[in-house]
Amino acid sequence: MVHLRDISSKLTDDKALRIHILSLVSTTPGIKNEEIVDFFSKTLSGSQERKSTIKFKIQIAMRYLELEELLKQKGGRFIATEFGKKTSTLYIDPLTAVYFRKTLRQITKGRKHTLGILHIITSCEDFFPKFSLRSKDHELIGTLLENYSDQLIESISEYDCNRSLLAMHAWITESSEISLSDNLGMESGDMHRMSETADWLIHAFYELAKLEKLDNVMDELAALRTRVVYGIKEELVDLVRVRGIGRVRARILYKNGIKNLDELESVPVEKLAKIDKIGSGIAENIKTQLKKIR
Repeated sequence: MVHLRDISSKLTDDKALRIHILSLVSTTPGIKNEEIVDFFSKTLSGSQERKSTIKFKIQIAMRYLELEELLKQKGGRFIATEFGKKTSTLYIDPLTAVYFRKTLRQITKGRKHTLGILHIITSCEDFFPKFSLRSKDHELIGTLLENYSDQLIESISEYDCNRSLLAMHAWITESSEISLSDNLGMESGDMHRMSETADWLIHAFYELAKLEKLDNVMDELAALRTRVVYGIKEELVDLVRVRGIGRVRARILYKNGIKNLDELESVPVEKLAKIDKIGSGIAENIKTQLKKIR
């Protein structure tokens, strides 16, 4: 039997406290500082720590949230800013949100930032799992940074990167599961967890870009999110919008000269059925699904 004394609360850890204070203020606009302290004092963590310790930790977290304009106060009462509210509803660490906002303000209009965005995503507080570089990975990451230097948002070196960045870039450039395993030591379960986390974080990035009214970045983020979900190059983004067309079928269609939805719509169902890994049943289903999104 587990006793309460055997359970240690993590609520007043730095990350948890940032998230929960922001959530509390977002849902209780006008709350006072002493009311915030009282709220946390009544939790399990409050019964395991001195009130003075909790008060000090809250003070540090509040100072950070105010400094980064997630919260503001007037007359001793606190409210969340629009940035703070959005951060709270996205369920991301305020530290991640601040990092994303800083990055968004550095982005240059008129060029791609794919590798730069992937670097920000895989190095942020909320990304999981993060895999460290092995000695043999340094040459790979060095080559990647050199080949795609024009896509970086800030100047970085291989020491600012992890193996998860290598894996995510390999995934969206259609590396096979065998290649990911042999070259990067990434199994399918690792890739599934990373792509799920990246999908969530790119969505958060997109929502903050919308808040900042950065339409040009939003388009790239929307495309990148699809690429991360399906593990595809940018040229296949249009095709995978059709239910029943994934990574493999999209590439096969592209190789057969069907490169977008217009071309997919114009090809006769009989011809579509003859393509490898399609067949009559899937061809009919593709045509049906195509009508739903057109």
